[in-house]
Amino acid sequence: MAESESLKRLRFFTGQLLTAESFELEQKYFREKLKRHNRALHGFGIVSGLKVIVETGQIIVEPGLALDCQGNELVIGTAVVVSPVTCDWPTAYVQVGFAEEYTDLVPAAGLADSTLTETFQLDLKEASITESCELQVARENSNRGHRHLRARWLACGQPHALTIAKLKRSSHGWRVERGYRPPTIK
Repeated sequence: MAESESLKRLRFFTGQLLTAESFELEQKYFREKLKRHNRALHGFGIVSGLKVIVETGQIIVEPGLALDCQGNELVIGTAVVVSPVTCDWPTAYVQVGFAEEYTDLVPAAGLADSTLTETFQLDLKEASITESCELQVARENSNRGHRHLRARWLACGQPHALTIAKLKRSSHGWRVERGYRPPTIK
């Protein structure tokens, strides 16, 4: 969503019929407001942590927090081993991306048939959305082409992963390229 777009929120009143769409609109309003704040005031990049190390052939990402270009918070709570790199590229990039997963099945009433009779059945529906991060190794730097202004990386607003490290292949395997500077938020 562009910063110039209007946000829509519910106006509550006594006797109002609320539906699932009503509550989704309410959540969308606050989520978009936070993401807009993150993009406009902070930009995108690593807030803290997310150091990438290579140890005994494994790529490890330490815990930390970052913001992506959409303003999503990317949180990694414990050290994570990234899938091994089996490609023959000379360089690769470690990236973290925002992910959502529907979770927590609960019973929900539904019609047993399409004739709209009085017969109901219970279905299982996902009641929660769990936000998380996906780590991957890619061939391209997803931060490439992003602008930097007055010590701040400018968020493009598009959905893509955040590149947090560059890896170089050597005769001994992968190593973290020390000269690469990922976007950071100060």
